[in-house]
Amino acid sequence: MGNGGVCYSLSVHYAHCSTHPNSKEEDTLAHHVGVGVKVRDKENIDRALRRFKRAVNRSRVLRMYRQNMAYTKPSEERRLAKEKAARNARKHNRRY
Repeated sequence: MGNGGVCYSLSVHYAHCSTHPNSKEEDTLAHHVGVGVKVRDKENIDRALRRFKRAVNRSRVLRMYRQNMAYTKPSEERRLAKEKAARNARKHNRRY
C-alpha cells in the first residue's frame, strides 16, 4: 500500500473432506474454496464488510458448507435430482 498505509484483508476458507468412500464430490476428497477482499486505502470497514459478504454469497461457500453438514443418502440424491429436473422441465416448457 502506498504511503505506509495499513492493508487489511477479509477472507474465509472452506475445506470439505469427504469421509464416505462412495462420495462423488467432483472426484476429489478435499475441495478448497477461498474468498477474500482487500480493504482499500481510506475505505470504510463497513463498506469492505459488505463487499466481503457479497463475495461469499456469490461464491456459494455457505451453501456448500450447509449441504455437506449431513450425509445425504444416494437414493435421496437421486430423488432430489429427479425433482429438480422436473422443475427445470416445467420452467422451460413455460417459455415460448
